[in-house]
Amino acid sequence: MEQKSIKLNAILNVMKTVFSLIFPLITFPYVTRMLQVEAMGKYDFSGSIISYFTLLAALGINIYAVREGSKYKNDKEKINQFASEIFSINVYSTIASYILLFICLIFIQKLHGYTVIILIFSLQLLLATMSVTWVYNIFEDFGYITMVTLAMQFIALILMFLLVHNSNDLYKYAAISVVSTNGSGLFMYFHAKKYVNLRFIKKPPLKHLKPILIVFSTSLASTIYVSSDTTILGWVADDYRVGIYGTAAKIYKIVKQMLNAIIAVVIPRFAYYIGLQKKDQIIQLGQKLIDYMIAICLPAMVGLYCMSKPIVKVCAGESFGQAYLSLQLLSVALIFAVFANFFANCVLISYKKEKTVMFATILSAVINIVLNLILVPMYMENAAAATTIVAEICVCGISAYESTKLIKISCTVRNLVTSVIGCICIAIWCHFVQLYIHNQILVLCVGIIVAGGIYGIVLLIFKNTIAWEVVNRFVKRK
Repeated sequence: MEQKSIKLNAILNVMKTVFSLIFPLITFPYVTRMLQVEAMGKYDFSGSIISYFTLLAALGINIYAVREGSKYKNDKEKINQFASEIFSINVYSTIASYILLFICLIFIQKLHGYTVIILIFSLQLLLATMSVTWVYNIFEDFGYITMVTLAMQFIALILMFLLVHNSNDLYKYAAISVVSTNGSGLFMYFHAKKYVNLRFIKKPPLKHLKPILIVFSTSLASTIYVSSDTTILGWVADDYRVGIYGTAAKIYKIVKQMLNAIIAVVIPRFAYYIGLQKKDQIIQLGQKLIDYMIAICLPAMVGLYCMSKPIVKVCAGESFGQAYLSLQLLSVALIFAVFANFFANCVLISYKKEKTVMFATILSAVINIVLNLILVPMYMENAAAATTIVAEICVCGISAYESTKLIKISCTVRNLVTSVIGCICIAIWCHFVQLYIHNQILVLCVGIIVAGGIYGIVLLIFKNTIAWEVVNRFVKRK
């Protein structure tokens, strides 16, 4: 029964993530051509600024609430009290974030030209707080989130085609983006009453603050090394450079989010097993997840690297063609980012090792900022991409090392070797396709579909257990 629940949640969470990515995927070719590079640069720079305030509003509450709240989900009285305390803290952090945002907009001259679009983006702070996604994660209910996300994506998609037609529609696109990403917040707040009775507590207990702030410190460092490249690039360069880098970063983040969706589902289950000290289940779940991650992440990284040129040209247009170099660099960071997420949020956080994650992330953030300050003025967007690789490797390495001290989880050697062989075949095929086919859309279609088929065949021939498990399940359903 538990395995079925995990599979259903995984499917729903992947669906939710796919729906949240439908908007940028479909709108990429349209919006980049309508708004052009400089307007997209302004959009991306403003987004990097608001991300810091969004983080302050969130305060690391989601991870802490899921971990602690999972213990009380079968006790109505305790979960109601816990949820109300967490929600009240979140309200206060959101108010503080808005106050700080207004102060920065008034006194920092650099931001004056971005004030309107930043204020539009700031609606995310309020809607994210109201969404109480941590309640749904605690009760492992991804169905409602998936349904509402799909509805918001559909509405945003229609609005985008109706209202965005040229660079003067930048503010409209920013508002539509808010609807796309956080428009479900109001609906989720009222629907959460199905699980908890949320009430505002004027003086919530301070016992939650220390662990929340530790998680917040980690999230702050993570946001800094994710957003600092765009922020620094925007500060020292211009909107054009930010637009070029932002295009590569968006494609990279879309792929990374899809891969991380699988991990997000397992976190509550990991926390549950760890709370009950079910070591065998933890090892079994972790082992299988790592094998799946390798089988999926390696070809994704290789494919993204090899097909970067056609991907950029098809998604963003010829005017963004320069972004392919940054995308190639970012693709290298992909596998480290996904494994860092697993070891940090799935293992270390579940074992209450927030301080370890905080140290790894802060160190990575510091390295990233220093390298950005040194390299971005010289190498612009490519430097920003290169520093992301260093940051992801750093946090992944530390998190993996510390995780092995808690529990021994490793991959299956056969599965790793067969995936590498399959990836070599993908690289050869992608090179061959781009050499002889010149239509970029056809390159992508033929390259991705055939490469996927070749990869699957290689895994089956060399008896990759993950590939055969998928095939066997498919055959049984028939």
